[in-house]
Amino acid sequence: MKRNKIKKGFAFKPDINYIRETMDMPAKAKLEWLEEVNAFTYKAVSKQKRKIWEKIKQGEV
Repeated sequence: MKRNKIKKGFAFKPDINYIRETMDMPAKAKLEWLEEVNAFTYKAVSKQKRKIWEKIKQGEV
């Protein structure tokens, strides 16, 4: 019997249509959007959750 390995980390696979839409965006617009999302996330999410997210990104969880 094979043993299932628990995968750590997080995977995200965006929709192909979303990829096509963002390919046409200028790099500056993409970076501005990213900065806005990061600022919002920092304000909206608790410090504890951000620590958990960091552990997930590092593959610790």
